[in-house]
Amino acid sequence: MSTTDFAVGLPEYARRPPVRRLPPLGGRRRRWRALGDLFLFRFLFALPESPLEALGALVEPLRKAWLFLVRLWAGPGMRGGWGSDAGRLVLAVHAAYWTRDALRTDEADCRVGVAGGSVTVRAEWVPEGEAAGAAHTGVRATPWPRATRRRVDIGFPDGSWLTVRARRPEAADRLRALLVAGSAAAGAAGEDVRVDGERSHI
Repeated sequence: MSTTDFAVGLPEYARRPPVRRLPPLGGRRRRWRALGDLFLFRFLFALPESPLEALGALVEPLRKAWLFLVRLWAGPGMRGGWGSDAGRLVLAVHAAYWTRDALRTDEADCRVGVAGGSVTVRAEWVPEGEAAGAAHTGVRATPWPRATRRRVDIGFPDGSWLTVRARRPEAADRLRALLVAGSAAAGAAGEDVRVDGERSHI
């Protein structure tokens, strides 16, 4: 069965995996360097050479406060532990960024592939054959007012789910339709999925 691919992002309000869950980097990044990531140290070190970078470091606490408010409003971007189906897929994307850039990005761009009753997730530069995959149970209904046209919550048989954000509302509608059709065709929890317009309810 052919896979339909979508360019999406893991939203910034989703959980980032802890460093201990990510692949080891050898000598590229030591724990003592974490102090240099503190916004005040970055401001002082960047001030003589790059005032713009220093200003960016200085407003970092404001950005984090805003992100905290966004997370309160948007709710979680994933449910389930890091060993769940949703957790494994999120880890696969963040591990690719960590291995390439030593970066735990707030909003990780990735690709989601849907083929029948299964879904695959990979970073954009990772080959399709290396994508992490799992069976899915359709689309989780996002509670109002957190539901937006670009947000898609993908459910999994173990009860976990993860949120992806499509680039365009039309792509999100098509992704929802494929997930609902795939879960119904595969018979994955078919009695628990009820289709209502563009969304299904788990």
